[in-house]
Amino acid sequence: MIYGNTKVYSVIGNPVKHSKSPNMHNAAFRELGINACYVPLQPQNNDLEHVCALIRSGVLSGSNVTIPFKESVVNFVDVLTDEASMIGSVNTLYPKDGKLIGDNTDGLGFKKSLFLDLGFKPENKSAIILGAGGAAKAVTAKLCQAKLNSLAIFDIDTKKAEELLAHIDKFNYKTNVKLISSTKVDSFSKECDLIINCTPIGMKDDDPLIVSKDVFSSRHCVYDLVYTPPLTKLLSSAQQAGAKILNGMDMLAYQGAESFSIWENVEPPYEIMKKELANA
Repeated sequence: MIYGNTKVYSVIGNPVKHSKSPNMHNAAFRELGINACYVPLQPQNNDLEHVCALIRSGVLSGSNVTIPFKESVVNFVDVLTDEASMIGSVNTLYPKDGKLIGDNTDGLGFKKSLFLDLGFKPENKSAIILGAGGAAKAVTAKLCQAKLNSLAIFDIDTKKAEELLAHIDKFNYKTNVKLISSTKVDSFSKECDLIINCTPIGMKDDDPLIVSKDVFSSRHCVYDLVYTPPLTKLLSSAQQAGAKILNGMDMLAYQGAESFSIWENVEPPYEIMKKELANA
């Protein structure tokens, strides 16, 4: 039930109607008896500042941020946490002492899902990341922190890829990080140990396969941050070749639980949240 004093949380994205975050967070509120609700908001670019003002003032109690706003929302945040600064993007917003705080739980969610659920060991391994947006920043940071040997990054937007590389270079990681062109994607994918899709490609039925089917083999781990549909063309093709696969559902559950903990200062009911995502 929603009352006059019900706290309102949100997820900000465009598009956002596919998001399963409302299912997950509303289930957690019910489980813990918290008088709050979580709704999807789909602002246009020029509305983003106004939505941030609603969070800063406490009209909205907090929000998650998804594609395409994880980087642009940084412009309207008063304080970035160390994690958000290190990653270079924001996926969690909340008010504190009249200021808007920007945090990032994507990195933690990715790290847990890749290393614990998929069982990937980064030492002496190589990877390719497809996409260089906000999610890719979190993925890149965590792979470099885990001392991955080498990392190739491709984005059709060359400027965005260059900005990601420049950001990563600030931290002097040991990982050899480089940008590649579209003509090198298949060859690098075939040679590496881990392939990660950080783009929205795969959400639509008519989306193309982001890499050639010929690159996959049983030695690969393939991680698609897309979780709707749960088995994208990328994951299906990789699975047929015997590769280990994982979609973005576990990452979503982990990062969502961490955001929930930040907002409500309670231990999140992770298993309930994950179950609700699976049912949704």
